[in-house]
Amino acid sequence: MAANGWTDDLLDRMRTVGDPLGDAAIAETYEFGQQDQVRQTLLGFGRNSDAVPAGLPPRLRAYFEESAVLPSWADRARMARGHELLGRYQPLIASILLCGSLPLCYTCGNGAEVLVRSQRLTSGVYRRLMETSQFVVDVLDNDGLGPGGRGLRSAQKVRLLHATMRYHVSQLGDWDAAALGVPVNQEDLAGTLMCFSVLIPLGLAELGVELLPEDREAYFHIWRVVGHVLGVDEQLNPAKFGDGAALKDAIVRHQQRPSEAGRVLTKGVLDFIREVLPVPSGAGPTLIRRLIGDKSADVIAVPPADSLTKLGLSAAALPNFGYGRTGDTLPPLAELASQLGLLVFKEGLLLTNKGRRREWQVPTGLTDSSS
Repeated sequence: MAANGWTDDLLDRMRTVGDPLGDAAIAETYEFGQQDQVRQTLLGFGRNSDAVPAGLPPRLRAYFEESAVLPSWADRARMARGHELLGRYQPLIASILLCGSLPLCYTCGNGAEVLVRSQRLTSGVYRRLMETSQFVVDVLDNDGLGPGGRGLRSAQKVRLLHATMRYHVSQLGDWDAAALGVPVNQEDLAGTLMCFSVLIPLGLAELGVELLPEDREAYFHIWRVVGHVLGVDEQLNPAKFGDGAALKDAIVRHQQRPSEAGRVLTKGVLDFIREVLPVPSGAGPTLIRRLIGDKSADVIAVPPADSLTKLGLSAAALPNFGYGRTGDTLPPLAELASQLGLLVFKEGLLLTNKGRRREWQVPTGLTDSSS
């Protein structure tokens, strides 16, 4: 859809739409009382080549089979090119995810409400952020959406997580669907997708790494395929980066507002940065404001930027820019950097998680501590 097609009327209608395929699978699972059995069955279901486990409810089995089919427009060559960016710029991508993508999502007040109610990002923040990081690794890995990868299965599980959140939140007596829309609706899904597919390239540019147009489009293409697997409506899953940027802006204009939910979620990110990461105390607020802008940062009550940290970020952008351009002009070096960076990222995740992968699991409830 062209950029000028994303009207408030369309976005309002998309707030009334969930995910029929995923919702039907989860509803049947609870109708049969098989939620605990399903959760245990899917724990070892991690690689794209793994056969769909036996014993799943019929609609859930059909869900895994149908959602595993990539769209006809999925371009393997572009996806292969896009995956290299994770290894080449992993430390920056991780920072943009934490300090750009997530905070911008939290500025959308209605969408933030369902995240707070699910409590998956307000209790155990560290664990949830590691799960999100692992998901990004899975889908951006070399052939992550191919037969030997994990990205497809990870995306299918995340889609079921969204359906589970819709199932439970909709049954709460205090959820106002008329005002807030369907929990985890299509506008919320598209806005989150654009915060990954659009904001990360924009964030790289902000930090001094201007991607080649072909690389930017290849990276965006991977996330478009992921959006398809996640059940994002094709009207809100554009084909080109420029249209994606316009859609992101349209959704932010439509939904951005101050909310207690957004402030709570942002505080969780800031606390995580301050307590877990070995960075200066002002790094979190400074980087968030650099990546999403002061107007958006004020919406979620991000503290003022620290002047010393701002100076350090400006200096750090210079070598990153040179490194990126070297990788673009010397393909063998870019490939080496990609492989090395991806290895460091994966090993870093395993190290911080005591040797275990962090994977999205299908919960049996909103506050399931075992999930």
